[in-house]
Amino acid sequence: MKTAQTITTFALVITNTIGFIPQHPLGFGLRFSLSSTLDEADINSTPTEESASIRVPLKNLGPYPAIGLRFPNLATSAQRERNVTGVSLDFVVDTAANINTINAQVAQELLLEKVGTAPAGVGAGGALDGGETFLLGDIELEGLDEEPFTFMTELTASALQIASPASAGLLGTAFLNCFEGGVDFSWGQVEEGEIIEPPSFTFHGEVVSVDSSRPRAKIHSLDTTLLPSVTVNINGHEMPALLDTGSPVTVMNSVAAKVAGVDVVDLPTTETNNPFTKVQNNMKIAKAASRGEVLQIAGSDGPVNLLKSISNVDFCVVGDESIDFGANPIFVGDLPGLAALDGIGADSSPAVVLGTDILRKRPKMLFRGQQNEVYF
Repeated sequence: MKTAQTITTFALVITNTIGFIPQHPLGFGLRFSLSSTLDEADINSTPTEESASIRVPLKNLGPYPAIGLRFPNLATSAQRERNVTGVSLDFVVDTAANINTINAQVAQELLLEKVGTAPAGVGAGGALDGGETFLLGDIELEGLDEEPFTFMTELTASALQIASPASAGLLGTAFLNCFEGGVDFSWGQVEEGEIIEPPSFTFHGEVVSVDSSRPRAKIHSLDTTLLPSVTVNINGHEMPALLDTGSPVTVMNSVAAKVAGVDVVDLPTTETNNPFTKVQNNMKIAKAASRGEVLQIAGSDGPVNLLKSISNVDFCVVGDESIDFGANPIFVGDLPGLAALDGIGADSSPAVVLGTDILRKRPKMLFRGQQNEVYF
């Protein structure tokens, strides 16, 4: 039972990791205002009129990078009874979601104003129905020692039928692309058990110079969805990869695995008329799951298995120079959401979802959506 609960929880989370892919680009009526200094020695920043960068804590909700936001004008039912306002929520920052999302129960509790409807789309597990779009209004950043200030206004998010249990919702490229200078993900550095640099986000309202030692890769926006894709090299073979900070694991489809010569664990089949054999095979699958060799996600046409590679694979991102991420294990599975990369079916092209398990192998990642580039 314990193993089954673990598999189910992961299925609910990873179904949202590729994010929401509407059938056409959307506008969000979001206005951006950022004015602060950035002290490299201090994760907390003080608003001024001199700079356009600010750094705040990156919260690790399990494997998911999240940010704490405060909504000064919103209130829960208990707060409304006391005639007070101010709600703090955590949102996963997801480069592979092109729409901001919010848990429908959270939207209901906060009595959010409906301002529109998002069309149907695609998640990692397959097709997703559309959802109502709500106005969250003004937001402030959590984690600052100084007096809070309005960071953004008129933020909107859409409620989908599948909610992520990790946070109140997702902030996708609709949020990230508001920052002309990009958003820097710093995963944090720990040496001998001591925190050398805490995890953080740095938001750049203006383009700033980048350390010449940080390699750059080109981002290719996918057709229709406009989601960010980079070219990766796996075992010497180049293929497109969805840049996905909302996915805790890196996944390649079966075509890509065949091209790159990636072998996976052998998983017994459950398609048998013999009930005893079926029980034995289910037990073997449960044991493999407890060892982390198989992950199961909920798909629109039934569960989808992701199988772990038997050995580590050499992984690089193709940029101005080869950006080495070392040898890593990787999962193989035909996610329905890989349709965004034309990655479904025996005749499909090789396709990869580049998740945080590999992205975190380098200390930082500067995502510049407006310039279609990423620095590591």
